[in-house]
Amino acid sequence: MASDTRERILAVASELFIEQGYDATSLREIADRLGFTKAALYYHFQSKDEILLALLAPSETVIEDFASRLEQTRDVEGWADTLDWVIGAMSEYLDMFILLQRNRSAIANLRALDDIAEHAQMHERIQKAAAAAATDLAEHVRMIAALGAVTAFDDWAPELLTDGPTEEIQTLLRATVRDILRLPAPALPVGT
Repeated sequence: MASDTRERILAVASELFIEQGYDATSLREIADRLGFTKAALYYHFQSKDEILLALLAPSETVIEDFASRLEQTRDVEGWADTLDWVIGAMSEYLDMFILLQRNRSAIANLRALDDIAEHAQMHERIQKAAAAAATDLAEHVRMIAALGAVTAFDDWAPELLTDGPTEEIQTLLRATVRDILRLPAPALPVGT
C-alpha cells in the first residue's frame, strides 16, 4: 500500500514538474492534486528535492546499464547494438526525458557536486570501452561520433525527441548510427 502511494505521488509530481516546472510546483500543489494533506505527503517524502531525486533514479540505472553494456562490447557491431538498446530505452523512459528537459536548471542545482565526479568517471569508462572495442583510429572516431549522435539528441533536439513520431525517430536514429559506424542496414524481417 505504501509503495502504491509513493508511486502515485511520483506520478503526480512528475506531471506537475513537466506541466509547470519544478520551481513553480509546491508540495502543497502535489498534495492537493492527490487529495492528501501536506503532512501525509511528508510521510513519504521529506522534501520536493527528495521527490525529484526519486524521479531521476531510473535515469541513473539506464546510464549505468548503458556504460556496462559499452564496456562489454568487443567490436563495432556490439557498439551499434548497445546504441540501439539505448535508443529503445529513450522511448521507454520518454516521460523522464521530458522531465529532464523541462527542469534542467533545477536538476543541475540539485546534483551539482555529486554529478561532476560521477560524470567524469562515466566519461573515462566509456572512453576506455571505445578504445578497447575499436580496431583502428578511424573506427574509434566513428564509434565516438555515433555515441555523440545518440547521447546528445536530448540536448540538441529535445522537442523532436519528446514531441515527434517516436517510432520513426528511433528508426532514423538507428539508421544514422549504422551509417556513422559504416555498418550495413539491419536486415528487414521476412514478409516486409
